[in-house]
Amino acid sequence: MVIDIHHHLPRDWQEYMPRLRDRCAELGIDRVALCTSGPPGAGNRQLFEALQENEDFMLALGYVRLGEEGPGAVDELYAMGFHGVKVIRPAVDYDDDVCMPVYERCALLNMPILFHLGIVAASRTHDPLRDVSIDRMRPAHLDRIARKFPSLSLIGAHLGNPWYDEAGEIARMHPNVYFDLTGSTMKKKPPQFLADVFWWASNEQYGLMGDKHPYEKIVFGTDVSIDLMEDVKQDYETFFDHVEMSPEHRALIMGDTAAAIFGLDA
Repeated sequence: MVIDIHHHLPRDWQEYMPRLRDRCAELGIDRVALCTSGPPGAGNRQLFEALQENEDFMLALGYVRLGEEGPGAVDELYAMGFHGVKVIRPAVDYDDDVCMPVYERCALLNMPILFHLGIVAASRTHDPLRDVSIDRMRPAHLDRIARKFPSLSLIGAHLGNPWYDEAGEIARMHPNVYFDLTGSTMKKKPPQFLADVFWWASNEQYGLMGDKHPYEKIVFGTDVSIDLMEDVKQDYETFFDHVEMSPEHRALIMGDTAAAIFGLDA
């Protein structure tokens, strides 16, 4: 099973979903985890409506505004049949005490969380209202969460761009932390740089500090328009070829690890 772990649903989802399904069929992508980032884009209601018509194809990651919404928001998403949670532009640091009840509820309900990490697109219109700070979305903030909730799967987006080394070390330390390579990461950084971030792949002393091989900590995602999905898929394959990755690890990254995270049959 090939799973795209990171794709955004537009407001015009009725026209978009058939096109997405067709393109994924062409690219050999079986399932797509669709998320929203809150207003002014699509919201949880549109995500729910899309899920009703595409349950065989999509995973739904509902948006929660950390620092403003509590565990009740997770209960609502769970009741709607959502598979997990997406967070971005938090009102506080990701590991602030006020967020812990949200994570506790996610752990209880087995709702994995996709964390936007690092840089985020700027908007002169909406940023003053959102009070955005990329420092609140550093990979280091996942450390405390992973320690407090070891049964909760945390997926960090964009390999923490620009804090790549920070992301790599968090992945190494915690068996329940994963990262996708979406965004500009694979365009501005060569395959060897990514291999260096996951340096412990070939280090006997530190290789299993988090009890998992580094290539068990990477998941495939696109986070681009339909027309660019093939290009992102090729970037992943270029990295695989550069490190001479085994077929088993390629399969894990392209979908088997995500299938395990979300309890799907690979």
